[in-house]
Amino acid sequence: MALRLRQEKTPDGIRSLTDLSKQTTNIMYGFIVLVVITGVFLGFQGSWWSHGWIWAAIVLLIITIGVMSALGRGYNAVRGAVGLPVRSGRQVKTTAPAPPDEVRRLVDAAPAGLTTAIGVVALALLLWLMILKPF
Repeated sequence: MALRLRQEKTPDGIRSLTDLSKQTTNIMYGFIVLVVITGVFLGFQGSWWSHGWIWAAIVLLIITIGVMSALGRGYNAVRGAVGLPVRSGRQVKTTAPAPPDEVRRLVDAAPAGLTTAIGVVALALLLWLMILKPF
């Protein structure tokens, strides 16, 4: 979504993409939980808990989720600027849509490249750890 968002020209298109992103968040977290449960099960199945690579993979996954979640919060400003509800602590706030040039500025300020790069590098490292089991 982040890379496609930069190509979108209209506030309505940006609104649609950010709304779709928010709607699929629970599905994404559900699959992350499924990956963790499967990993724990397979860790016991293969007796991998005494090896360092599985612990490194768990730490890498936790750090990646934390960093990408923190960077993803930059898109809350975009959601708010297009008039979508934004959670702030326990409150959900909805504001009037901002002017198109303000929406564009917020989209351009969001860390799409950095977030994508972190995700790709983390995925490559996780695959390296799980496939090669280097230590």
